[in-house]
Amino acid sequence: MEIYYKAAPVLLQKEVSASSTSTKVRFGWVKVTWVLIALGIFFRLFHYFDNRSLWLDEIYLAASLVKMDLQQLTFSDLEYEQKAPIGFLWMCKLAVLLFGTSEMSLRLFPLLCGILSLFMFLPVVRYFLKPLGVAVAIGILALAPPLIYHGVEIKQYSTELLASILCLYLYTRYHKKRDIASLVMWGVWGSVIIWFSYTSIFILAGMAMGITIYHLLRKEWVTVFLLVIPFGLWLVSFAVNYFGFTARLAEAEWLLHYFRVRGAFMPVPPTSLGDLAWPIKNLGTRLLHYPLGLLWDVSEIENGVLRYLLRRPIFAVACTLMGLLLFLKRDKKFLLVLVLPFLLLMVASALELYPIWERLTVFLAPLLILIVALGCERLAAYSQWINRRVAFFLAMLVLAAPFWASASQVMEPRSFGDYKKSFYREALLGINKHFRKDDQVYVYWNMLTPYRFYSDIHAFNYKAIEGSDFRKASISASDYLNKLTTELNSLKKTKRVWVFYSKRLSMNIGDFEMHPSWYVKEVLGKQRLQKKFSEIGKEIYSFETYELKASLFEVKAQ
Repeated sequence: MEIYYKAAPVLLQKEVSASSTSTKVRFGWVKVTWVLIALGIFFRLFHYFDNRSLWLDEIYLAASLVKMDLQQLTFSDLEYEQKAPIGFLWMCKLAVLLFGTSEMSLRLFPLLCGILSLFMFLPVVRYFLKPLGVAVAIGILALAPPLIYHGVEIKQYSTELLASILCLYLYTRYHKKRDIASLVMWGVWGSVIIWFSYTSIFILAGMAMGITIYHLLRKEWVTVFLLVIPFGLWLVSFAVNYFGFTARLAEAEWLLHYFRVRGAFMPVPPTSLGDLAWPIKNLGTRLLHYPLGLLWDVSEIENGVLRYLLRRPIFAVACTLMGLLLFLKRDKKFLLVLVLPFLLLMVASALELYPIWERLTVFLAPLLILIVALGCERLAAYSQWINRRVAFFLAMLVLAAPFWASASQVMEPRSFGDYKKSFYREALLGINKHFRKDDQVYVYWNMLTPYRFYSDIHAFNYKAIEGSDFRKASISASDYLNKLTTELNSLKKTKRVWVFYSKRLSMNIGDFEMHPSWYVKEVLGKQRLQKKFSEIGKEIYSFETYELKASLFEVKAQ
């Protein structure tokens, strides 16, 4: 007994010390989480205020937002065969009405959605994860370059991301509630989300199916009956939205072809080992790269071994598998909620109703982040038996690639968005700055969309001659260039001629990619277009990027 009483204070002291250490670690990760949120906001605001030119896909949608009123946006077809949820269009149009037609006005609502996503995801991840896992989850959302990019792009993908997070948030609030008022509110909020996000139907339908299956297997008939209230409201909202507005916007054949050649539709039936591996590749490792940004950019690394290792998401895949196993063990209902949207997406892809491709998968990010973060949390917990610093290292290992990529894009903003980084505004304003009264400006057909958009929102000193598209009227590259020569010869009535064109763009909205092949291979591929323009005269000024060129020529004497 005397030994016990002597030992008790020592044991108690150790327990207090361990508890104190645990509390410090927990608060340490809370601080890290808020630092990551601050970084996420900084990266988004930096690129928002950098105010880059719209790229072509943004212009396609922005043209309707600038020209149409709310009624037209709701009931009329958008220009350039564009599609976007009605709620998203209304919010973006409201920003235009309040703040004008600048790029920053157009991108304001996506920016707000991107920032709000960080805050709304916090209670979701706290519901499922411990502090280390919370920091990892928030860090991926805050730092992933694709998610930052779509947060400052005038397209609906940032809103789709927020919608998925809101669906998960509603789940954490209401999935255990059984009173009528709560179930009605769950149904109402979910119904509203559908009008702001096309892809929310995958999340909500997967959620409804997963919860229903779980309670049916447990023979909880009263619960299943009560859940008809929110799920029925979602179904009604989707039906009104789809049959009233979305169904008439069927995908065009040229767009289906665009995604077919990129392997964005699941092959059914599979005819090769590659086809069998398609779901793993497209809904596994590819999503870790885009939209989560967990793979390193190895394009500038010369060491072959290092390049091979960094490009393989070994640790991220391990975290994913561990996360799935843990959800299977801890929370089978939520595992169904997480997995079924992926299964529904595969079905839609197999039916060629929804392509699994790059920006169209942004809405899946919160689901996958939860899985990866839970797996990382468990692997870090194992490593704590060795050393707490190892746990910290593992958490930072997940975030290293997205942080480095996003920090690099701040240091070099020209790299932000990769091929989507366009300079249409800069080129057109450059022409405007150096334009003289008697100059002529010729805009080649593949740059008419940017020219028309920016000429509507800027008071240019010039009205350009819009180039003709002779592709359909030509049978070969030589025939095409002969027709172009005739058009260019008409420009030689003045001493100076501006030419604005894309060196790479080979299609308009509605065109099948790589068609006609002779135009892509002979006219653009062999730079015969540039050579043809150089025949106008002596080039005395140019603005050139990887994609486009604006040149000023002194016309040769006739």
